[in-house]
Amino acid sequence: MQNPFHFRARMDNLWRRANQPGPAYKQLNALNAMVHELFAPNDRARRNYAMLLATDPFDVARHKLRDLYDREDSPVPAPERGPAPLSEEQPEEDDDPL
Repeated sequence: MQNPFHFRARMDNLWRRANQPGPAYKQLNALNAMVHELFAPNDRARRNYAMLLATDPFDVARHKLRDLYDREDSPVPAPERGPAPLSEEQPEEDDDPL
């Protein structure tokens, strides 16, 4: 069985292709593929539609962010950890050295 997140990404890609400017036949082909995958009168289309609805948009965003940060060639650098906070307070120094 397909992974719902990969299926959702494929459908999102088709939707972007259908909405980008360019030749109308490319837009129509993308929309035709979406309709064929989701709304054809067969069991496969019903399962695909249920799989598409099963993916929560928040989970999809978390999945995309995880993929973005986990790749080695990530355009976004991993957050650096600063120095560990001191557990003991240091005594305050006087402004007057004498």
